[in-house]
Amino acid sequence: MTVWTGDVVGGGTDSNIFMTLYGINGSTEEMQLDKKKARFEREQNDTFIMEILDIAPFTKMRIRIDGLGSRPEWFLERILLKNMNTGDLTMFYYGDWLSQRKGKKTLVCEMCAVIDEEEMMEWTSYTVAVKTSNILGAGTDANVFIIIFGENGDSGTLALKQSANWNKFERNNTDTFNFPDMLSLGHLCKLRVWHDNKGIFPGWHLSYVDVKDNSRDETFRFQCDCWLSKSEGDGQTVRDFACANNKIHDELEETTYEIVIETGNGGETRENVWLILEGRKNRSKEFLVENSSRQRAFRKGTTDTFEFDSVYLGDIASLCVGHLAREDRFIPKRELVWHVKTITITEMEYGNVYFFNCDCLIPLKRKRKYFKVFEVTKTTESFASKVQSLVPVKYEVIVTTGYEPGAGTDANVFVTIFGANGDTGKRELKQKMRNLFERGSTDRFFLETLELGELRK
Repeated sequence: MTVWTGDVVGGGTDSNIFMTLYGINGSTEEMQLDKKKARFEREQNDTFIMEILDIAPFTKMRIRIDGLGSRPEWFLERILLKNMNTGDLTMFYYGDWLSQRKGKKTLVCEMCAVIDEEEMMEWTSYTVAVKTSNILGAGTDANVFIIIFGENGDSGTLALKQSANWNKFERNNTDTFNFPDMLSLGHLCKLRVWHDNKGIFPGWHLSYVDVKDNSRDETFRFQCDCWLSKSEGDGQTVRDFACANNKIHDELEETTYEIVIETGNGGETRENVWLILEGRKNRSKEFLVENSSRQRAFRKGTTDTFEFDSVYLGDIASLCVGHLAREDRFIPKRELVWHVKTITITEMEYGNVYFFNCDCLIPLKRKRKYFKVFEVTKTTESFASKVQSLVPVKYEVIVTTGYEPGAGTDANVFVTIFGANGDTGKRELKQKMRNLFERGSTDRFFLETLELGELRK
């Protein structure tokens, strides 16, 4: 990793610097860059080795400074990442201040990954409309923050500061906030909303939030209808909401499947091929591909693509494949075989992909009772499919304090739970009128968040 600090007066910094990387295959946690004495000085480039998750190709980088130290500002020019195994280069350009006083007056920036002079993400602007509910005491005096999640990562923390309304978040009011020059998150799936519980009346009943992607001219609604309050409801001031746009019918009645069949070099066929797909919910009718001299399929080393309308099958587990002689066709005594190498099936509504590594010789037969069965080798779940599982779930967190002398604490305790579908964000473990985390005691807490999937840490 090579970091260039700009050639401007006061461009160097003593602040702590933090980095988060995003790629096609996920994102890293926030990592602190090692600040040695001579690093990040004016008109200087610093190179150091970092070990990170293999999420390449990269899409964007977020850099944050804490604004502390005798020189709390930094002029960041650009950053270069070089993969030490492959030699692949990714450049990130900024060329501005990270400062509360200068430039864009922010301590956080996002930079688009540039690979072979091509930007890996598109730019957009977001308009966020926040509707406070029309019930007694719904308004809040607290400071409100959001994080928007989409198929291209997350927005980072966005403070809802400047609205057309002088007094924000009042009962039955709608407040609008604009965020220009942001990297597009693509299709949105989740919104995290919280406040700092400050002010005379911090409790807040939120009706909904609309997030408009102005470049796509598409609005995503997050229906809330609940309290973010320490004294109302379940006492939580942090909430995650799924996008209401994503609510596709629980069960599709019918859909279309794309079937891609790769024929190997071990044998082609001029005859017919039939398939039956076996899903978790249903079994398909027979799909017959009739070969003809006009439209030849299944030649050696070629790939053929077909579309097949069917009842919705759910997750596909296996398929039956038969090699069938055309009617009144003479079959020689020597065995004729067709070499099916791979079959890839894509469910077109959700975009889930099922891969079958067959690599099998299927003999030609006159009757359908002869066939081969293949189990699914690999499944790729699409983003659209994953967001279907984002429903609110209550988790019980049970904390047991040890028996060692002095094991208990009077400090405030926070937890973040990470799962396959994301994380909870930082949550405080708190209960009214209870002395928590005492030696040898067990304390129980409930957190409501969107389904995390398999828990990881």
